[in-house]
Amino acid sequence: RHNTTQDNIKSESMPKDIYFYTHFAPEVRTHLEAGAFRDLCKHLSDRSDTVENIDLMIVGGFGRNCLAKWLVKEARNLSSEIDHKDADLLDAFGHSQATREVYGCDFFRWKKKYPQKSSFEQMQRYQETEPIHAVHKEDKMLKSGMTVAMTQEFEQKFKMRIEAGAFSSLLEHLSQRSDVVQNIDLMTVAGFCRNCLAKWLVVEARKLSSAIKGVCQGSFTDEESQLVTDLDAFGYDEAAKHVYGMEYALWKAEHTQKATEKQMSLYKASASIHAKHDKKMLDPQCEMGPATYAAPADNEPVRETRTFVAPMRRRSVTGSIASPKSSSVSSTKSTKSKKAPILSDVCCEDVDNYPSSGVDGAAAVCSFRIPSPPKVDLCLKIGILTVSDRAANGEYENGDLSGPAVEQSLNENIIKLNSMRSEMDETKAMIGFCVKAIVPDGREEITNHLNQWCGKHDGGPTCDIIFTTGGTGFSPRDITPEATQEVIEKEAPGLMTFVTAQCAAIQPLAALSRGTAGICGETIIVNLPGNPAGVGQVLDVLVPLLLHAVKDVKGL
Repeated sequence: RHNTTQDNIKSESMPKDIYFYTHFAPEVRTHLEAGAFRDLCKHLSDRSDTVENIDLMIVGGFGRNCLAKWLVKEARNLSSEIDHKDADLLDAFGHSQATREVYGCDFFRWKKKYPQKSSFEQMQRYQETEPIHAVHKEDKMLKSGMTVAMTQEFEQKFKMRIEAGAFSSLLEHLSQRSDVVQNIDLMTVAGFCRNCLAKWLVVEARKLSSAIKGVCQGSFTDEESQLVTDLDAFGYDEAAKHVYGMEYALWKAEHTQKATEKQMSLYKASASIHAKHDKKMLDPQCEMGPATYAAPADNEPVRETRTFVAPMRRRSVTGSIASPKSSSVSSTKSTKSKKAPILSDVCCEDVDNYPSSGVDGAAAVCSFRIPSPPKVDLCLKIGILTVSDRAANGEYENGDLSGPAVEQSLNENIIKLNSMRSEMDETKAMIGFCVKAIVPDGREEITNHLNQWCGKHDGGPTCDIIFTTGGTGFSPRDITPEATQEVIEKEAPGLMTFVTAQCAAIQPLAALSRGTAGICGETIIVNLPGNPAGVGQVLDVLVPLLLHAVKDVKGL
């Protein structure tokens, strides 16, 4: 299809007498777009445990929180156009109400039920794709929360209109990123794409037609009869033209890139989350004819149409995003819209507004590329030592979390690294055994376990790698690095300096970890932070390097 000529595309275009979407009355378009927006929210809600916000931001530049913020934006737009009483009602609609509409429940309940822990690789890609992320103006118009009575009145008067407005904002967002945001990537991570948005519009047309038929029971006025006919004649081709802003065939020839083998493989593997559509319902349900709705007059108030700006530069073959300097987005706009790196697991919502260092976060982490695993078989003997007074005293309700986090992240990284091997490389890394212990923040307790696991005590296991977790901060009892220094024979300062620099580019507080690393005999000892989330991010950088270090220490 990339070689399709303009003449061929024009010959495939819709006939002139088709029912154009823009000829529907404004309230009908609002009904269809609001319904399609709700269909999208339900689609994402049904996939809460599989579709992560950060992945949506990476491939689409938006997430669930963006949908909520577009609802709020539309409420503010409507507020500026209507009388004072209703304006107060719209101004009371805020982000908490909007997130309930999108997530289907209170946002914090959703986050607790579906925790989304971002890996270092995800955080890295998030910052690399920052040029395509949606930018939202700070909302300062919220006066107060909504009462139950206000919520009921709001839903009756405005809910459908702001849902339709949010749907239009999503279409505009995607249209501005036609070259960068590819349908196949959206399908892979979220199970829907632009085509699905078009299909949901058609489904809503069928629902509205069915509802009118049910109410009228065969007794139609001329206007009702014509509306039902027009809704039934509305098909996927027209809906796609509205979503894409042009003929679909033309858009596809201009913006779609040929999928790589990796994209196709990931797409097929994600089939379980793909939206399902009834093909029969998408076809026009009656014979097409000339549209009877006249096009809106110049002075007739209608919903503002989308403005199509120059799309951003498309992805390179490797899937990375063009740098802001080469993007068609102006440098001035990019500077103004610069956001601090994401610090939470939810898009567009930073838990703490840490000051930016002024350094481009993407540039800081882009330099790290995961090295290929060493081409030797490694059966690793692992030691995990949790250093914590409270964990040792059993004060945590759920027990020690950082030790299990180390083990889980280590396993995940080894699996990922083994998957990177070529078909000709039959070697692999695996964990032979793993010993674990919990000790308080005492120098003697720490050194005793480290010495034992390094093979200095008769009868003890000799580990290839020992991970300590906890005791690396600034409090008076944080002495793990000092205890480690007593045991190691050779220090490896460059290792933790590099890891800290990579992690601090994403989470500035990572710089407050004083962890050290070194070698004792044939054992590598590494200090990790005590925060379970921080453990995962550190190991994403550390494990690929440690496999090479173990190979060198063993002389393989």
